[in-house]
Amino acid sequence: MLVKYWMKSEPITVSAETLVIDAQKIMRNHNIRRLPVLKGNKLIGIVTLSGLREAQPSKATSLSIHELNYLLAKMTVGEIMTTDVITCSPDMTMEKAAVLGTKYGVGALPVVENGRLIGIITESDIYRAFLHMLGATHKESIRITLDNFPKEQDEIIRVISILDGLKGTLVSLALVDDIPLEGRRELVFRVKNVDAEALVEQLQGHGYVVSNVSRIDLPDRELPANLKSSEVGRFYVG
Repeated sequence: MLVKYWMKSEPITVSAETLVIDAQKIMRNHNIRRLPVLKGNKLIGIVTLSGLREAQPSKATSLSIHELNYLLAKMTVGEIMTTDVITCSPDMTMEKAAVLGTKYGVGALPVVENGRLIGIITESDIYRAFLHMLGATHKESIRITLDNFPKEQDEIIRVISILDGLKGTLVSLALVDDIPLEGRRELVFRVKNVDAEALVEQLQGHGYVVSNVSRIDLPDRELPANLKSSEVGRFYVG
């Protein structure tokens, strides 16, 4: 999963000379929160909606309303933009982009190639990619979590074999180590075209701890009879 497949291409940009009030209008009209600032084809900064709001004079100022309006009317993006811009390349993985954004506390990364701005990747784009990666966009699928999953690699093959024996389709699979606060290992996978009750029975029969079974379009009353919270621990439908 590379940035170039999830970024917004040809993002809306402004120049350093763009008035702040015009930048606000652009953001409002296009329902966006960030504007890369260009000088020619070169990225020289970025301005955010929160940055524009912070640029507003404090209500405690002694300036008159006319003086405030005059200052705001003259203020440019170049006066308030962030010049130390954190960027990424189109061939960066989405995981690295997420790590980069988290490390520097930014919600968007301009995408630069050969010194030219070609896109922007935002936290919303990363959320979309995350959902696709976990198969959450497959509405007819079922998400199953196996708790305290063994470390032996062939255990994953065994789980897939159980699913294959039931003619089910594997949509996604993720092995998660060091679950926050609990230090456990989980195998989280999403399947479709399978009898959920039979799958859970076989998994439990092989000694796996089924801690969660969820399906977006499956009401509580339609849950397999053997899936009781007392039997599977942290069971819930989400």
